[in-house]
Amino acid sequence: MRFAAILTTTVAAFGGLSSAIISGISVPATIKPGDGFNFRINTANYIQSVSDIAVAIGVAPGKGFQGALGQIIDSFYLGPEKSNIVTPIVKWIQTPSTLGKGNVTLTATFYSCYGAASAPTLVTYTVPIALGDVTSTTYVTSKP
Repeated sequence: MRFAAILTTTVAAFGGLSSAIISGISVPATIKPGDGFNFRINTANYIQSVSDIAVAIGVAPGKGFQGALGQIIDSFYLGPEKSNIVTPIVKWIQTPSTLGKGNVTLTATFYSCYGAASAPTLVTYTVPIALGDVTSTTYVTSKP
């Protein structure tokens, strides 16, 4: 009986809190240099809270360079309003018109703090795309 009361109180107190983690990115399979597109941050349920601070996005020719962004095309603050959300976070970003056409790797690195101790981490996701004549409506997603 006492356990049920404690459980009910705990669920009532914390039931509205959600915990989520950034699980990857999705971008158009082909992007025209100079065009804008919806950059999608994918999320998933997680066992603890995560404070997502910021993201930097870059492109590099071919397969890019492991652990590097290449040419930075955008960066933005996430903060409390964009942390612990279990739905995709969408942000319109613009690509520079000076980018050359061809196969590239788009990379996004997220700065986040995990758990009650706010342990800082950098997590990077990559996705191969093409820079071409038209921005496609087909999206590709990074692998875990």
